[in-house]
Amino acid sequence: MTMIEEKETRKIVQFAFSEITCGRSVGTGGFSTVSEVVAIDLDDVNDTDEADTQQRKDLAREINQTRAYVLKMLRTDLPVEEHIKGVTDLAIEADFLRTLSHPHIVQMRAMANTDPRESRFFIVLDRLSGTLDKKFNYWRKLVGEASGTWFPLCGYCCAKAPQLHAVWKERLHVARDIAKAIDYLHANRIVYRDLKPDNLGFTDGVDPQIQLFDFGLAKRLDDIAQNEDGCYLLTGNTGSLRYMAPEVALDRPYNETVDAYSFGVLFWQICSLQTPFAGYNQRMHDEKVVQQGQRPKPHKSWPYSWSSLMEACWATDIAKRPSFRDIVVQFEEIVQLLEQEDGVIPNRTSEIKAKKKSKAILDSTLDTDTRLTGDKRNDAEIV
Repeated sequence: MTMIEEKETRKIVQFAFSEITCGRSVGTGGFSTVSEVVAIDLDDVNDTDEADTQQRKDLAREINQTRAYVLKMLRTDLPVEEHIKGVTDLAIEADFLRTLSHPHIVQMRAMANTDPRESRFFIVLDRLSGTLDKKFNYWRKLVGEASGTWFPLCGYCCAKAPQLHAVWKERLHVARDIAKAIDYLHANRIVYRDLKPDNLGFTDGVDPQIQLFDFGLAKRLDDIAQNEDGCYLLTGNTGSLRYMAPEVALDRPYNETVDAYSFGVLFWQICSLQTPFAGYNQRMHDEKVVQQGQRPKPHKSWPYSWSSLMEACWATDIAKRPSFRDIVVQFEEIVQLLEQEDGVIPNRTSEIKAKKKSKAILDSTLDTDTRLTGDKRNDAEIV
């Protein structure tokens, strides 16, 4: 974990939109579209000094050779109100990524040479090969293939233990690396507020690494006053309901521990390969999860250290939630045990069969970004 020294801003190469040739679209979000960058044709009129010129040439050469980057900019079909929100989000993301440098946070390589408030403002990011949400489908397939055959009288037979062990190792390494990214943010007084599978992707290459992206809802806490409980007066109902801490849904003051809640739910999902609160609509989620404190149920075959960590993370009492420094320490111990011996892997993991996503997600409204809903609580500026 490395802290940002006085919010040092990295020198970011700038390009004009006219210099960039984009290829196919690789993703569309609530406010933005992401396209692959296939070429950069520099125009000398956009050079500012000798050092800047060389940086622009170097990055343009790398992009033209590798095609390992994407361009993110506002969608052109947004209504006026959503356009304003989108402009704000993209400007916030660019501001964050200029100061952040961590192996599990996506890197911004370039940006537009225009004002961030202009509709053609863009940022150039490292290309990610797919989201964690898509990775779940791959893991479900592997677990399903390695779990053997079900017999009514004796359960699963002929399970492939080495393959199951390998999938567990991969999933727990991913969970640990996500925790490291959030720990880095918290060490630098940043609360993320939108931790979910759709905001996590994997790098290309032989050893794909998980990376956090989309900082539109992140918030620096340096200049915000805390109340006597150590919480901040920040915008409620921020993020996606499925992973949203109860205090955020209730529009109460909150702090960095909202990310711990989201992580607890996400860790459960990584282990179970099932969708948390599947089948819940917004009313049910509010009644059972937010009001009554219902949480996903850890599988009885999981080690106690895993289950207890999940339950601590999603505790209703925010004082009982662990810091991400503690979470990372616990994961280092878990991963170390995984590397040392096979026996720490649950011996009944073959019972956790792959499930079709269509059956797991019965109400996708829990995944809807609250910035895109018509709820009047979301009309205010997000702080």
